[in-house]
Amino acid sequence: MRFLQFLLLFWVFYALVKLLRGSTKRRSPKPEPEKTEAGEEMIQDPQCGTYVPRSLAVELVTDGRTYHFCSEKCRDAFRDSH
Repeated sequence: MRFLQFLLLFWVFYALVKLLRGSTKRRSPKPEPEKTEAGEEMIQDPQCGTYVPRSLAVELVTDGRTYHFCSEKCRDAFRDSH
């Protein structure tokens, strides 16, 4: 009889954990910022994915395209990989 109680308790715990994990997966991701509080456009660094205001971004022009980075380190890593 104790074995059945243990199994029932284990199953309830398992179902509860599975339910809680499922509810966290359904949350929608945080939307990307479009503008700063001052209204300035935010752009995404193609190397690390960080969003940075356009005025603070480090630029790189390659093959006629302009890329914006959060730092010189990301710009250099991008340039070295392409």
